[in-house]
Amino acid sequence: MQLVGAAGGAVFAVLALAAFALNPGPSSGDGVTVVEHYSTHGTQTLWATALVGLAAIGFLWFAETLAGATRAGPLGVAGAAAMAALYLVAVGCWSLLGEIYGGVDPLTVTGEGYSDAHVLHVVGVGAAHMGNFAAAAFVGAATAAIFASGLLPRWLAWAGVAVTAFRLVSALVEVASTEPWSDAVAIAGFLVFLGWVFVASVLFGAAVARRPAPEPAAAP
Repeated sequence: MQLVGAAGGAVFAVLALAAFALNPGPSSGDGVTVVEHYSTHGTQTLWATALVGLAAIGFLWFAETLAGATRAGPLGVAGAAAMAALYLVAVGCWSLLGEIYGGVDPLTVTGEGYSDAHVLHVVGVGAAHMGNFAAAAFVGAATAAIFASGLLPRWLAWAGVAVTAFRLVSALVEVASTEPWSDAVAIAGFLVFLGWVFVASVLFGAAVARRPAPEPAAAP
């Protein structure tokens, strides 16, 4: 089962990337733009939601397995759990938008409907922003555990230092900046995080597979 848990990180990265490609979201948080987007992307949104739900299961299993193998302690698991919870809140808000406005003619939506769409979208974005900080905390805790345990290559840990710093900076940029280039920084932070988790998962799985099986107990 440990090998399955180790593979959970790679599963998470692939499914999360697929969900993002399937539905990257509206171009702005304006109510009209949000409704227009989800009116034509309702089905894609629901499929993306399902993929994120499965991805979260894989990620939490990976984080728990890695913590047990490297003695990452509660910080790594807590960071993973907080990140997954916040991202699920965000995706849940966007899923509601897909359910409510999917297939709807935007011309029939009232001003109150546009306002509700704006609020749901912004709540989801805010939850995702906070999830980015939890993602940085997870990578930082996992990196410290890798340095301490020696289970995985040290270059992965040094890469984790860079990823933690970049994920933190990109999270701050997402919260503090409204410049157009901030979206590119946010996407880069997300992709770098997924890439590190994928590589860590593959290397962790390889380490688990190479581990010799325990000797059978001697007969009395």
